[in-house]
Amino acid sequence: RFARSGGIKMTEQIKRQLIKALAYSKSKDEIKACMKVSDEDIDSITAKEVEAEKVYYREMGYLQ
Repeated sequence: RFARSGGIKMTEQIKRQLIKALAYSKSKDEIKACMKVSDEDIDSITAKEVEAEKVYYREMGYLQ
């Protein structure tokens, strides 16, 4: 799938990076500027996916 902005194809690796960025509470604008993804790409990530990532990072000591 391609981002509307003519960006890169949404791969599993990109999806994992989006989830990580959201888990670290990065804003949509920060993510779009850095990763060249669309709002649609970001919105495709569920709150459940982000929360699971946050749990993992808390367990690893990266988040409080």
